[in-house]
Amino acid sequence: MRPPFLDHRIVEFAASLPSHLKIRGLQQKFLLRELMRGKLPESVIKRGKTGFDIPTHDWFRGTLRPLLMDTVTPEAVKATGIFDVQAVESLIRDHMERRINVGYHLWAC
Repeated sequence: MRPPFLDHRIVEFAASLPSHLKIRGLQQKFLLRELMRGKLPESVIKRGKTGFDIPTHDWFRGTLRPLLMDTVTPEAVKATGIFDVQAVESLIRDHMERRINVGYHLWAC
């Protein structure tokens, strides 16, 4: 459902709308929900926001493992001046050994 909403014309139109048409109290996407009333089931109209999950945990243990290991090297981590090399290595090791799931954290590195 997201790609149509990423079209620049829709994004520009939505950005031009006044806030009261987008948010009413705690309800977000007010106008969109009103436009879809009668076209979508009420359960869809009323449901809360849900996240969009990508399987980074599995990717970094499988297909993208070589990319991770080639990219997040001790030298690269040290060069950022932001992260502790030993902490990042520990996260990668624990993630690969399935002690923790930190795929999203590693994605941000």
